[in-house]
Amino acid sequence: MAEDHDDDDDRHTVQTAQTTFRVLDAVRAREQAGVTELAAALDMSKSAVHRHLATLVAEDRVEKHDGEYRRALRETAGADVVFEIVEVLKELGRATPAEVATAVDRSERTVSHYLSWLETKQYVTRQGETYQNGLRFLDIGERVKHGTGIFDIAVEQVDALAEESGELALLSVLEHGQNVLLYKSSGADAIQTSHEIGLREPLHCSGLGKSILSALPRERVEQIVDEHGLPAFTENTITDREELFAELDRTRDRGFAIDDEEAKPGIRCIAAPVVIGDGKLYGAVSITAPESRIHGERLEETLPEAVTGAANVIEVNSIYV
Repeated sequence: MAEDHDDDDDRHTVQTAQTTFRVLDAVRAREQAGVTELAAALDMSKSAVHRHLATLVAEDRVEKHDGEYRRALRETAGADVVFEIVEVLKELGRATPAEVATAVDRSERTVSHYLSWLETKQYVTRQGETYQNGLRFLDIGERVKHGTGIFDIAVEQVDALAEESGELALLSVLEHGQNVLLYKSSGADAIQTSHEIGLREPLHCSGLGKSILSALPRERVEQIVDEHGLPAFTENTITDREELFAELDRTRDRGFAIDDEEAKPGIRCIAAPVVIGDGKLYGAVSITAPESRIHGERLEETLPEAVTGAANVIEVNSIYV
């Protein structure tokens, strides 16, 4: 009789676990749901659903938010692995599962599983034993780039800047407290730099970044500095908070920022913010060249006028888009 009682307990335990997983699956299938909705979907009483949800919350599988339930962050842990793999392939270009596994510090078996899944979704491609990121990311990136709002208008002016100055002209935007390069155009005498589209850099050390910071409220700039710090890249980089705010005041007063060999030795940059609509910051445009070609009248008048003029044209034309 004792064995029969134990068997009944085991069956009850299994049934309870199965029901708990049913509730978890129901939550996963919805962005957010209340007890009443889940009870109706599962054909269970609300009190029973509530008990299972309490278990899932205690195990950190479900979160309660504003009286409703949603999957917990740990439920998306697999996404961390996916993005780790994508980032490693971006750096390595092409790699075997073993090489990726070493780079992300995970088992080769786990990495192989995710690589196979990414291949079926067409986000990576395979040649022999190696994998690389696929062109599907290009489609996503292009859509995001053009979705910034006035990209086509800005590109026309950046191209004109490059042609007029003969130098390297750049367009960047603010994202996650960083300066993200969106477009570049090379004039006849443009220098060759490591500026790749999508490059992310700190804001405090470049003309583009400082012009963007100058268009932000002080509170937002404080938050960015708290998060990213003020690391030095050259002996000219501003690494003191109050010095940075003084520089931003000067930038606002004159309407453009100057990178005086603060990001890279021997390179100067003149940049202006692009503010559209009702004071909305879009990004910044700049001209970059060797310091030997940005001095005197070119530093004080010619290039600042060209850059601020281009920013103004973008701002005006954006009104009609």
